Amino acid sequence: MNLATILGRLYRRFDYTGNPVPQAVTSRLLDFVNETHRELLSMPGMEKLRDDVMAITAYNGIARTGLPPIIARINAIVDRTNNVKLDQVPLRQLRIMDPAQRFVGGYPVRFAFIGRQAVYRQPGGSTPAASGLWAASTSASDTTQKVFIESIVTGGLPNSPLTAGTVLTGTARVQIGSLTTHLEVTKFYVDNVCTGTISLYDAAAAGNELGVIPIGHMNSRYQAVEWSPIQQQDVTEYVDFQRMITDLADATEEPMLPPDFHELIVIGASKREYQKIDDSRYTDTAQQYEAGKIALKNFVMNNGDRVSSLRPIRQPWSRLGGTYPADGYY
Repeated sequence: MNLATILGRLYRRFDYTGNPVPQAVTSRLLDFVNETHRELLSMPGMEKLRDDVMAITAYNGIARTGLPPIIARINAIVDRTNNVKLDQVPLRQLRIMDPAQRFVGGYPVRFAFIGRQAVYRQPGGSTPAASGLWAASTSASDTTQKVFIESIVTGGLPNSPLTAGTVLTGTARVQIGSLTTHLEVTKFYVDNVCTGTISLYDAAAAGNELGVIPIGHMNSRYQAVEWSPIQQQDVTEYVDFQRMITDLADATEEPMLPPDFHELIVIGASKREYQKIDDSRYTDTAQQYEAGKIALKNFVMNNGDRVSSLRPIRQPWSRLGGTYPADGYY
């Protein structure tokens, strides 16, 4: 069931059969659909619906790497080439072990989660240095949007964005302002959604790509990790992660839920609409929704391999509670 089908069922439930359906109604129901989608995917136990694996690069000589914005939570990082699972440690431990960052080697064996940053690498590449900043799109039609950056410049001074912004010139790189003293990019964003992907560079030609604003987004953001020891060549790491929940926007887009439970989004959005219009059907729909949530949890969390390993006999979990029945198989 895709977004168009879900909205169509909602329109029919509420007798919104006019053509077209009023914009206020379509916008509200779309919000309710996405609120329900997010609620269901963020319930405890639903993590596996968002689990994924992605290859990223730890660049030669660079201590920190920004992981892509789709990563909401890191579960593990492994180096398949060297058959190593990296240990996650607090940043404080890295500072105690190697405050001068002199531990270098072929590949990292541990990492620390730092937080969010605007780009996946800072100006200068493996030897950070002050530079200018340039932006370009992958689409030649992006010529009206304005791009903005905020940064820290030489001397540790904050640099606020130009009030007017810098207009993109399609696929050709355009310099953002005139400063050539940017040390660290703290924000990178546009004033309107672009047709193409917007990249930030530290040179007018060649140089390093620092960060990307994906199609449909207006900001660049990454989750930063710091490696130890610092790799002396580009190393491919594989991240087991939990995907960020994204809103359903395209008519043919499907929810991240199992197909058998797509109807639960219709029920959840209906419950919200009944509450909005103070309809007496709210109570029955809310009960139906809660029952559906329980069924979804059971479907996702319980399977043939989920057995109690602490009991002398292999015994599946009971859906009626951990102590029922006391001597039975289910």
